[in-house]
Formats: sequence, C-alpha cells, structure tokens
Amino acid sequence: MDIKNFFYRIRLVTLMYGFAWLLRMAGLISRDFRTQLAKNDYAFIMRSKEDNTSRYFQFSRGNLRSSRKQMATDFSLIWHDNQSGGKVMMDMILGKRKALYNAVIKGVLILEGEGKYVSLFMESMNQLNKMFNPKKKAKGPGKTV
Repeated sequence: MDIKNFFYRIRLVTLMYGFAWLLRMAGLISRDFRTQLAKNDYAFIMRSKEDNTSRYFQFSRGNLRSSRKQMATDFSLIWHDNQSGGKVMMDMILGKRKALYNAVIKGVLILEGEGKYVSLFMESMNQLNKMFNPKKKAKGPGKTV
C-alpha cells in the first residue's frame, strides 16, 4: 500500500471517529440539538468508494451509537475516495458551512437512500454548524456577517 493512500485512509478513519464524538458532545451541550435528534430515529453509514473505510452511525431516542460493525441503515454518505472525504470533513471542522453541499454538487459525496432521513441529517448538520460557528460580528455598529 502506498504511504500516501495509507495516510489518507487513517485521516478519514480518525475524522469519522471524531465526528461521532462531536455529535455526542453536541448532544450533551445543546438541549435543542438533543431534542432534534430524539424526534426521529435513523441510521446511516459513512464510507469511501476506494476501500473498506467506513463507520456506522445510529440515532435512537436522541442517543448516538457509532461503530465499524455492520448495522441496518436508512441512507449512505459515500465519499469518492479517502483523500476527498478527509478534505471535506476538515472543511466541516474548520467551519465552512456549505462544505457538505459543495461536496455533493462537485460529485465528491454521493447520498444514497431515503430522502427523508438525508434531509434530517442535513438539518442536524446545519444546526451543528450554527452551534459551533456562531455568526461573527462585523466592524461597524449593528452589522453581522
């Protein structure tokens, strides 16, 4: 295995694991986020087309379960490859609000499965962005960016 590909695989695995912890912490911090997750139970897989890099996520009554073990899913987030998946996830961490949206538009991320649950997931990601990346105040009175 090429060292570069190995690095991208390890980075994506680590980011997916960190994403699970971020979702757990957000549930502990924000009652609104926890309430939104509790409204609907669903499960999804985040994986790469390139190899067997994957992680399963399941929301049940507002709690998150995440593992590498297979489970039934309602939809899938499929990265084109490990490198692009890691890059988009880093953009999400850096607070780029439209990182997922742009990834779908560019074909880096494919969303497969039940549209209702994909929509719920995207709403949760928007709420997560708002929680961890509040709007910055612009210079000047009464202006926000």
